[in-house]
Amino acid sequence: MLVPHPRGERREWIVSKRAIQIAAGSLIAFALITGLLGINRYVAIIKGLHVAKMRIENQELRADLAQISEHLESQGERLEGLNDTDRMFRIWAELPDIDQETRQLGVGGGSDAPPTWEGRVSNSAAGLLSDAYVSFDRLERESQFLEDSFQSIESEMAQDEAVRDHTPSILPVSPKVDYYVSSRYGPRPDPYTGRKEFHAGLDIAGHRGTDILATADGIVQKVSRDRLIGHYIAIDHEYGYRTVYGHLLQKPTIKVGDKVKRGDVIGKLGNSGRSTGPHVHYAVQRNGRHFDPLKYIFNSRKISSPYAK
Repeated sequence: MLVPHPRGERREWIVSKRAIQIAAGSLIAFALITGLLGINRYVAIIKGLHVAKMRIENQELRADLAQISEHLESQGERLEGLNDTDRMFRIWAELPDIDQETRQLGVGGGSDAPPTWEGRVSNSAAGLLSDAYVSFDRLERESQFLEDSFQSIESEMAQDEAVRDHTPSILPVSPKVDYYVSSRYGPRPDPYTGRKEFHAGLDIAGHRGTDILATADGIVQKVSRDRLIGHYIAIDHEYGYRTVYGHLLQKPTIKVGDKVKRGDVIGKLGNSGRSTGPHVHYAVQRNGRHFDPLKYIFNSRKISSPYAK
């Protein structure tokens, strides 16, 4: 290689073929590395955009699934109300009750395994999808169960509507008034002595003077006063049913032998007799035996069902 010199002299550099090859190779390698780094950077940007897009889509999906879950929960509550109605109709039709586990299983046996969404959506979204699938399956099975149950009840009740009218099935006070259950059916400590006793009724507390309602059609069997439950009324509903309403405000104007319909006002809530405050002592008997009145109340979701687990 000849290199010009300022003084007119020439200088000669000898570059080997090997050195040229190394230099050329280095340039090519540098170009390749620079290109690969650029491609990797481009791929990383594309992946980042894809991940960001998937993240947004998953967020939107989770929001949609959250709304679906709320809707399913609401439908589940409505279905539970229908289950309570089914139990009431079964009492009226004198059909055996069905346990909660069977009601939840529904018809057709166990459900198929839900589809898998792993790898297609985020783990949280996959969990929501799986829960929604299970909820849909349960609602479908319970709905089919209730449809079949209502058909069998309708067939029984069509034979005798009088049984329905004479079976206790509502609160002894309007569900629209202020009230609460102050003592349930079953063992409890005596409010005066503290000793354990069996409480054969349901105490519903409220404001003095609140209307007391007949819980089914029947005939007034007794109007009297007792040392423990004060002024009270007993109604014979036929078909073995009898209800008692105690601690009334005063002696009722209703008389023995009067016919009453479900929902008729028969007295006023008070605290006569042995009472710690205004309430009505409500008892349900059938064929001489006491039963939990909660099993005969179907017009109030405020009182938790005795069938609930």
